[in-house]
Amino acid sequence: MNFDDLRDYQGNCIDSLRDGIRGGHRCQALVAPTGAGKTVIASYLLGEAYNKQTSAFFVCDRVSLVDQTSSLLDSYGVNHGVIQAQHWRNRPWEHIQVVSAQTLARRTLEQRPRLLVWDECHTLYKSVIDYIDDPAMTVVGLTATPFSKGMGKIFTNVVNSTTTNKLIDQKWLVPLKLFAAQEIDMKGAETNSFGEWKDSEIEKRGIKIIGNIAIEWTEKTNQYFGGPAKTIVFSATVAHGEEICKKFQELGYNFQQISYKDGNDDRRRALIKEFRRPDSSIVGLVSCEALAKGFDVTDIKIGIGARPYRKSLSGHIQQMGRVMRSHPGKDFALWLDHSGNVLRFMEDMEEVFEHGVDTLDDKDFDSKVHKEKTEEEKKEMKCSACGFISTSKICPACGHERVGKRSNIENQQGELTEVGKPKKLKAHEWMENKPQVWGEICYLAYEMKQNDMQAEKLALAQYRAIYGAWPLNKYSSALFIPPRPEVRNKVRSNLRSYWSKMKQRRSA
Repeated sequence: MNFDDLRDYQGNCIDSLRDGIRGGHRCQALVAPTGAGKTVIASYLLGEAYNKQTSAFFVCDRVSLVDQTSSLLDSYGVNHGVIQAQHWRNRPWEHIQVVSAQTLARRTLEQRPRLLVWDECHTLYKSVIDYIDDPAMTVVGLTATPFSKGMGKIFTNVVNSTTTNKLIDQKWLVPLKLFAAQEIDMKGAETNSFGEWKDSEIEKRGIKIIGNIAIEWTEKTNQYFGGPAKTIVFSATVAHGEEICKKFQELGYNFQQISYKDGNDDRRRALIKEFRRPDSSIVGLVSCEALAKGFDVTDIKIGIGARPYRKSLSGHIQQMGRVMRSHPGKDFALWLDHSGNVLRFMEDMEEVFEHGVDTLDDKDFDSKVHKEKTEEEKKEMKCSACGFISTSKICPACGHERVGKRSNIENQQGELTEVGKPKKLKAHEWMENKPQVWGEICYLAYEMKQNDMQAEKLALAQYRAIYGAWPLNKYSSALFIPPRPEVRNKVRSNLRSYWSKMKQRRSA
């Protein structure tokens, strides 16, 4: 493997980690969102160690991820062994070893590698913390959600690779169509010592909406994909997951669960291997937490969230990341939220997706109880007809016109103007930079349509409506720019005016 195989920001991350080592940082955290290629960067580091015949460990967060990591190292030609009881790849002579945090907790390993790469390092296992307490060991922690308190005591330097929104813009990830479906009612539910709702409470309440979960999925998969699409479901408990599987199987869809009840690793490996197949007989995999971190099957098109969190933004983001991987022919993915997490964590999620994280123990993303939205706030954020989460008056998913509360804004000939203020006749300042506005309109159009052909038509129509002329640059070569409020409001105003005219024509 060489730098030609790495994306620009991945190469920059490696340079920054090396600078950190030269700066005296023995333990560093590499913060990279889903799709940024944390394991690819790790594979490069391990490959460098292999070439130098330096001992190195890759520590997986879960036993279930050992084989996935091993396969990736194989794809890059990095010879290695696996430290795990009765694993077929037991090769103690190799310089590179893959091991799980659970194995470190059960075994006493005398070997101390020069380099240790710790995946999902925000999960602070005592076994790993004790193991890396060696001044001769260099440690690189990998995480998409560095929100755990105490990370700053372990890692003295943070390397921030890129952001989720940049990865979506660059097509490394696909955008999500978010639907807030019937959610589990957690009002008055008991909490555990960590401040999260008790599993028993979620299970009892979650059982009540299992029928709705299956109905909602059936409707959406037929509407958007013309039939069953590969799906991952996050249940509240194992028992809850079993009931979800039964409901889907009653409808004729093969959903299988991954859990501690698998009995042995062979059954789990077989299920995951089958699910990875493009023509898999398994439509959906169900899991509580086992598949939330690092599990990568790129052709998953639908995610179902049925495990409510009070505090864990990281859990919510990790789950959604499982369906955002890019794949040929996959322009978007659906997220069907039956947990209430999307609306509960919306503001913090948007902040992390836009800016990323470059400090530790600075934000309380995972330690605060996120305030529940009022019913009025929920109405403002989701379409009452289909549940699509959007602030648009006209729902981009189903075309339903939102009936919102009155404000001090009124519609006058397609322009949004504050009541009592004169309408400005001259061009607004935001209109002066036409290439920027074109990029913002293209961003909005794709956000609404999720289809290049339809988005291009919408973008061209909006640009012409604003300037009375066609843009100089093509949609295919436009630089998508997150829109300013003025541009977003103008496009919304134009669409409202258009749909109003269409209604008048139909009724005429």
